[in-house]
Amino acid sequence: MEWIVCGHNLNYTGLVPKRTVKLGLDAVRQFKALSAAERRRLSAAMRAALGEDDASVQSNNRFRLRRPSGQFEYEFRNGDLRVFYRVETDQVLVDAIGRKRGNQLFIGGRRVTL
Repeated sequence: MEWIVCGHNLNYTGLVPKRTVKLGLDAVRQFKALSAAERRRLSAAMRAALGEDDASVQSNNRFRLRRPSGQFEYEFRNGDLRVFYRVETDQVLVDAIGRKRGNQLFIGGRRVTL
């Protein structure tokens, strides 16, 4: 097999991690509670950042929690919305979707401290 190299990045192999993004039962309910515009925006952002990109690599808006709980391992930020998820081999499991107001986090209408 021969490698054809295009462009300046000689280390790029073209393999991008693709994972299935699955919402848990609570996350589905929280997702449906968002406005249509927020659902569209968040869906596109989750598809790009969690499904097509490597969801376990930290970035400005995607990072591992300092104190992972039993359920949440990572947090993804999109505007004032917060997505809490964990990564398994070939899928991203979204456990909760919340909203940040000031320095307070609300998940399912309740104030939460992580």
